[in-house]
Amino acid sequence: MSKAIRRTHLAALALVTIGMTACGGGHDGGASAAKGAVSRGTEQNARVLSQRQLEDAVVGGHDLPGVQVEGIGAGTKGIGNGVIHAARRSNTNPSLCAPVSAAVDGASGYTPVGSVQRIAGRKGHSAILTLVSYRSADADRVINELRTALMSCKGYSAGSTKATYEDVEATSDPSQGDGGVAFRLKLVMQPGEDSLKVSISVTVIRHGSTLAIYKVAADTPETTASIPADLVNAQSKVLDAAVHTTA
Repeated sequence: MSKAIRRTHLAALALVTIGMTACGGGHDGGASAAKGAVSRGTEQNARVLSQRQLEDAVVGGHDLPGVQVEGIGAGTKGIGNGVIHAARRSNTNPSLCAPVSAAVDGASGYTPVGSVQRIAGRKGHSAILTLVSYRSADADRVINELRTALMSCKGYSAGSTKATYEDVEATSDPSQGDGGVAFRLKLVMQPGEDSLKVSISVTVIRHGSTLAIYKVAADTPETTASIPADLVNAQSKVLDAAVHTTA
């Protein structure tokens, strides 16, 4: 197998790897929601979306013409809905990168109320979309902990397979929702002198007590992963409407 073909093959494997990770495996029995006073009234009154409301809030064709939304593990009952669990800090080395590692999986150190995962976007440009509903102010805490972790986390290994990530760096914060964090990193698929690193981009946006996590891996090692802006804008509008509806 030529080097070019082998590298393209491994890049495709990276896409499969992050897709399987996003289905929530290996994170049960994680940390419970942290205790503490809620400092802002807006957080105390944030609407917590139920599992059904979360599923109804997934972007569709009436929100973004031409969007394609597919279930992860289609045909397998339960895959894609309610699969996110609180992540254990002990699963990440060093542990200071735990919030980053959890965000890559669409999770956090807090137990969610409900979750939905899809592959969404236009043909040829889609992302793994994860919507997670949290209790009270937990969503805001997730954003704050992730932002803090990105100040010092440069690389880590995580999970039972000890997947290795390097070149972690924060990028410009998203403008949508009630605050968010964006970052990129590289998945090391082949350690050594001929190391293969696949670019991954992640954006986490808070809408009330619901988080929307978008994740994309580059198609080839030579390109940088890019999250579809139209998908983020459309999904943000749907979630903003959902969390601010009182009926």
